[in-house]
Amino acid sequence: MSAQDPGNAAKHIGAGVVIGVAGGYAADKISNGQKGWKWAGAVGSSLVVGLAKEGIYDQSKGYEWETRDVLYTTLGGVLAGMALDVLTSNTRRRNGSGKSCGCLVAQLDNQYEIQLPSFVENGTGDISSELQAAYFLR
Repeated sequence: MSAQDPGNAAKHIGAGVVIGVAGGYAADKISNGQKGWKWAGAVGSSLVVGLAKEGIYDQSKGYEWETRDVLYTTLGGVLAGMALDVLTSNTRRRNGSGKSCGCLVAQLDNQYEIQLPSFVENGTGDISSELQAAYFLR
């Protein structure tokens, strides 16, 4: 009777998220950030735990097989994979090992005086674009 409770689905999704984060993070670290492994770890670990819970734990208690419970737990793993993908990708970009941010990299020569651009009334207001324009116009 408690398996039909809508709150049960939320518990399975929550458990899948927790297990998926642990499995996905471990797989990402073990594979040194190779693409796809965090997804495989997150979804795979939540799927395996969902199947084990239904197949081993519930069967030993005499409960019926609930495919929905396995699907909800796996859905939690998918959500964990999405979260890990966003969080670990942003961390790599901040550390400089991810995708290029398009930042201006300039070599400063201490022999010359640095001239910063003057404020333009109708300019963009973006300091990086002003510096790039001053660099290229120099």
